[in-house]
Amino acid sequence: MVNNHFAISSLFCPVTTRDTAAFWTSVWIVAAVTVTFATCLEATFTHSAYLDAAHEKYFLQWRHTEENITFRVEVATLGYVGFGISPTGDMTGSDIVTGFVTEQGDTFFYDRYATARAPPTVDASQDWTLEASGENGTHTFLQFSRNLVLCDDTDRSIKAGTTRVIWACHEQDPPHDTALMYHGETRGARSLMLLDGTGHTDRDMPADVQKLDFRNDYAIPENRVTNYLYRGFKIPDFGGKKHVIAFEPIVQPGHESLVHHMFLYACLKDLDPDMYDGVQHLRHYRGFPADWNSCRITVIAWDVGGTGTHYPENVGMSLGGPGDPKFLLMETHYNNPQHKKGIKDNSGLRLLYTSNLREHDLGFMQLGMEAIGWTQIIPPGSQAFVSVGTCYPDCLEKAMEEASIDKVNVIGVHFHAHLAARKMRIRHVRNGVELPWLGNDENFDFNFQQTVRLQEERQILKGDYLIAECTYNTTDRKKVTYGGMSTQDEMCLGHILHYPRLTLRRCKSNPHESAYLAALGATGVTFSKAKNVYGRNLRKLLHTVTWTEELRQKLQVRTKRWKNVNSQHS
Repeated sequence: MVNNHFAISSLFCPVTTRDTAAFWTSVWIVAAVTVTFATCLEATFTHSAYLDAAHEKYFLQWRHTEENITFRVEVATLGYVGFGISPTGDMTGSDIVTGFVTEQGDTFFYDRYATARAPPTVDASQDWTLEASGENGTHTFLQFSRNLVLCDDTDRSIKAGTTRVIWACHEQDPPHDTALMYHGETRGARSLMLLDGTGHTDRDMPADVQKLDFRNDYAIPENRVTNYLYRGFKIPDFGGKKHVIAFEPIVQPGHESLVHHMFLYACLKDLDPDMYDGVQHLRHYRGFPADWNSCRITVIAWDVGGTGTHYPENVGMSLGGPGDPKFLLMETHYNNPQHKKGIKDNSGLRLLYTSNLREHDLGFMQLGMEAIGWTQIIPPGSQAFVSVGTCYPDCLEKAMEEASIDKVNVIGVHFHAHLAARKMRIRHVRNGVELPWLGNDENFDFNFQQTVRLQEERQILKGDYLIAECTYNTTDRKKVTYGGMSTQDEMCLGHILHYPRLTLRRCKSNPHESAYLAALGATGVTFSKAKNVYGRNLRKLLHTVTWTEELRQKLQVRTKRWKNVNSQHS
């Protein structure tokens, strides 16, 4: 066993504090400790997040290179601290580190792994490196690093996409260096994009940055689980073109579990902004009110668990310029499975804009499948059923020719799906060869759907295919899952943030109904456009099917076909 005992308290600059219960004094102490500790270590971190729900006990910061990642935790305890990388958000199967600082200033830090909900085992290969540590009378600080990819069977590599991290702490130090007492309820899990693009803080903002808020004001009915609120907003007169350089969600405290997503749309038709400003419509399904049916151009997308997004320094979303929208529609999806009563919500979105225009206008394109009934069908009992929506070259080429450009630069991606989704990716094919994916999330989390900045910009050329591919697990379901707006239905959507801006905002496809029928054994198909019979035969057939693994695979083959390619992705 490797003894990973470090006495490096000299790297930490202790801070003297006064015991006080005053809230504002406590906040000042934490801020002072953070600044002093960072100054002593001369460390700069690009990302940060509170891991505890109250945002007051467990603060994580991190930065990464192409090969390694460095974390720093600041935890409101003088006992031991635990941090881990988990496959599911549970302790089992996690790669964990624990550490504590003694009253004498010595630090004990160990790389561990968990095979069950039990004290984690000290790893024979200590692959996490302690860089600094200390205590200040109220908090324990640990800074440590590791390679992103580790070959030890008990370690977990950190990849692009969603990573589930777990945390725990105890108010006391263990009785000896390798012992751990049960942490009780001071534990938790959170999904993060650890390898997201460059992080930002308020200090990165231009001096002239201003805020534009779009907020709801509506009482959510308790008798329905699914509610879609549509609210219109008039864009103020800015006196000229501005660039939106970032957006942030404004989720009313206590409503985090209710607000599933918020999208902002521009409209294809000119609407009277004065007539519709502040007008609201609530529906129990996703469907634009008749007057706003043309408002389908997505400009901002936020989903549950996500944070805001800052655009690169050369890109901004145009508002107030010639041809820019004078009216925006906000769609908010409320999910209320517990039928909570007396809920009045004022959540919304905040745009941060500047008069210092950037080089390029930002574009936002939606890929994937149309979520309308039989257009997406997922059999029950599926371990990993894949839905595919393709953006074909003819659509992309036409849009590029209209813009007189030969390439499009992709700066970010955003995935959207519901409860059965497990993996999401956007595949990129050129001349029959599959290129590295534009986006990939092997651990998709319904409760954490975040717009992700790419580490490096990617280029789309004329003739390229873009394929949104979504993998689902329905082993806990007895009935067919259809595409739809409820969280019990499914979606398969991938979005790309790009420049220069194209007029093409949606590029999607769906399997034809005949593909489903053929997979189920139909030898002939007769179609009717009559509304009272359209699609009914397929649904009736699906509800009478006995689903075997052979039939699931047959349906998978039929619905996954799009074009044969030679994959060169590892």
